[in-house]
Amino acid sequence: MHKLIVLRHGESQWNHENKFCGWIDIPLSAKGEREAQHAGELLKKYNIKPDVMFTSMLQRSIKTGNIILEVIGRMWIPQHKSWRLNERHYGSFQGRDKTEVFKEFGKEKYQFYRRNYDGVPPATGSVNNDDSIDERYKFSDIPVEQLPQGESLRMTMKRVVPYVEDIVKHEILEQEREVLIVTHGSIVRSLIKHFCKVSDEAISKINAPTGVPLVFELDERGRLAKEMYYLDEELAKKGIEKVAMEGHAKL
Repeated sequence: MHKLIVLRHGESQWNHENKFCGWIDIPLSAKGEREAQHAGELLKKYNIKPDVMFTSMLQRSIKTGNIILEVIGRMWIPQHKSWRLNERHYGSFQGRDKTEVFKEFGKEKYQFYRRNYDGVPPATGSVNNDDSIDERYKFSDIPVEQLPQGESLRMTMKRVVPYVEDIVKHEILEQEREVLIVTHGSIVRSLIKHFCKVSDEAISKINAPTGVPLVFELDERGRLAKEMYYLDEELAKKGIEKVAMEGHAKL
């Protein structure tokens, strides 16, 4: 049995302020740093010792991962960063207050943009209008002008799943390493959909809590061998409920 450990970063400052983050590089809040610490303690409690870590290009993911590795005493393991593990690009919603967007578009349209598998927020227009795409993407594996300007979950999965499948095949199955991926809510949802074969409709009801490690146990073919589980199910449940209601306001 092989383990793939995935978690959404700890709470960011804009999670705390109820804003869409997307690709904007927002730091962890004080609570987010505590959540990362607790995530590391959970890995230690269950004797999970990752051999390699993958993160996005955004500091809330990187900092969460580094805190975890410090807690478990494994700061020496190899680390890899990729834009393909970045949060879903929220287009022109990035930086906006979620409640304001909710009031502007109404509950049904807000939920469509936020959680529907094919919901694409209004795009930024071009890379030149997008402050979230900066020098860190200069040497990406695709031209900068082809980077996302607004994504649905379906579009996000097209960049995420092949990348993670390569990680599973090479690092987990061929090298027999235990892999930790520290990423973002939409990426966690993408991997849940992929490994657990969740329908397009059902994925709209699935949310990812901040800072709680999720374990996928995989067989020799890289397929899910048993039901996924959080290392702290009660904490995950509370976090999921909180995320589900972000931005909702009485109209």
